[in-house]
Amino acid sequence: MTVDPLPEALRKAVEADPRPVRPLSPLWRRTLAVVVVAVALLAAVAATHTLRPDLRGLSPWLGWGATLVEILVGVALIGLALRDSVPGQAVSRPAVALAVAAGLAVNFLTAFATWAGTRGGTMPDMAVCGATCMRTETWIALPAVLVTLVLVLRALPLRPAVVGLLGGAGAGLMADGINHLLCPMSDLRHILVWHTGAILCLMAAGWLAGTTWELLRSRRT
Repeated sequence: MTVDPLPEALRKAVEADPRPVRPLSPLWRRTLAVVVVAVALLAAVAATHTLRPDLRGLSPWLGWGATLVEILVGVALIGLALRDSVPGQAVSRPAVALAVAAGLAVNFLTAFATWAGTRGGTMPDMAVCGATCMRTETWIALPAVLVTLVLVLRALPLRPAVVGLLGGAGAGLMADGINHLLCPMSDLRHILVWHTGAILCLMAAGWLAGTTWELLRSRRT
């Protein structure tokens, strides 16, 4: 049986860096780091911001319950991204599509249930309020995105675009769950355009970042 030799560039790279490689932590431990970030963000926002004025009037499931559900689903999506980033543990593309669709469905159901439970709420200037919500969700999502990025690059993903898409979806859903406690508007148009729009933008940004990183990596090799 013959064995193909290592590419010359790879052989030289291995010979030039004989340091042992630190093994990856188990998936549950890496996902736990994201949970810690989510809890810290939730606590910080609750302690430093004024919560939506109708929060006391909402049922527990439409208030804190909806927030926790969105955060948990967001953490699950990031956990899926962390799993896919490890070579040999890739998730099938149908499973990725199903996971992202499930996350968006949770976002829609949260929006619809809140809208129905508050009889629609009020709708002031859509563009001004919507831009504020989109900016808020982006800033809330940033710490989760950075932590996910560090953990993902540590694993050297073979499909960085897919991983970026999942990570962006998860961070966006977590941020939307936290912003659910802040945004006073329940109008379905506002939620679907600006809140869901923020999630879609984070997904696109994650996919674009992964695609760019893959192109740069292919040029280096």
